[in-house]
Formats: sequence, structure tokens, C-alpha cells
Amino acid sequence: MEIERLFGLPAHPLIVHLPVVIVPLAAVLAVVFAIRPAWLDRFGWLLVGLSGVGALGAIFAAGSGEALEELVEETDQLERHAELGETARNVAILFFVVVLAVVLFRRWSAKKAANGGNDVARKGAAAIITTLLLLGSAGFAGVSIVQAGHAGAETTWQEEGSEGGDEQGDVPAENGEYEDDDD
Repeated sequence: MEIERLFGLPAHPLIVHLPVVIVPLAAVLAVVFAIRPAWLDRFGWLLVGLSGVGALGAIFAAGSGEALEELVEETDQLERHAELGETARNVAILFFVVVLAVVLFRRWSAKKAANGGNDVARKGAAAIITTLLLLGSAGFAGVSIVQAGHAGAETTWQEEGSEGGDEQGDVPAENGEYEDDDD
């Protein structure tokens, strides 16, 4: 799903902020909920919603990145960022699916227990497995988003082959002071 422009600007730099903020926030909440499972039971749908919005944001960010990639010069840094972005998109989707599955499983198990059955989601191996799935997918999603975002920032703000300089493109002289490179 390629989106080229928003409000007359390239869409990618605007859209990426959604998954960059929402996916790590959802990942942190997933860790908290894994530590406090009662909160997962109470606020699980909030986590499903946040991880879903983060996954959608990652899908749109990847699509808008593909559209922007066609307009800019191809570099190794850009290619690395694109690959990390695709991974982050896929992992954000996986994180959403795991969160949804865990919340649905816990809801199903609680209903089963209320009807006289066994509450398998909160005991034994099932509780350990769902907690590990939640923690693993949260960690993987958070790390993937941060890596893709960092690579994108490097691609945007560092000139290829430069070792320093300020935001105006000035480069440090041998004595460490900045000289204007426009001369």
C-alpha cells in the first residue's frame, strides 16, 4: 500500500512516527501485562488496539517508504533501512497477532472456567507459553522498530562518508572548529 504524499509533503516521514511511537509503547505495556497478568485480563483489548494501530502504521510506513524510495538516490544506507523497515512491518504484524491470540485465549479460558471447566490459560505450561510468546514478540517488535527508525534517521541526517559536521553541512577543520564548506 503505497502512499506518496500527505498535505503536500512526502508521506513517509509523517507516517513513520505512528509505528515508532505506538509499537514500543505497546511492547512496554505487553511486558507490564506479562508481569501483572490480571492487568492483561482487564486491559487486554487496549493492548490489542494499540498493537493493531502500530501494525497498521508499520504497514503504511513501509508502503510510503517504498513510494519515497523511488524518488531518492539509492544508497547502501537506504537499502539497509528499507530491509529493516520491511522486517519491522512483519514483526509488528506478528506482535499484533500474538497479542490478539493471547487475549482471546485468556478470555476463552476464563469463560470456560466460569462454566465449571478448567482455566488452562492461567495455570502451568499454557501460562508460561503465553507469557513467553507475549514477551518475545514484544521485545522483537520493539527492537525491530527502533532499528528501522535509527537506520532511517542515519539515512536522512548523515551524509554518506562524512565523519561529522553540523546541521548546516559545515565540517570540522583540523583544529576542531567549524569552517563553512561553501567557500
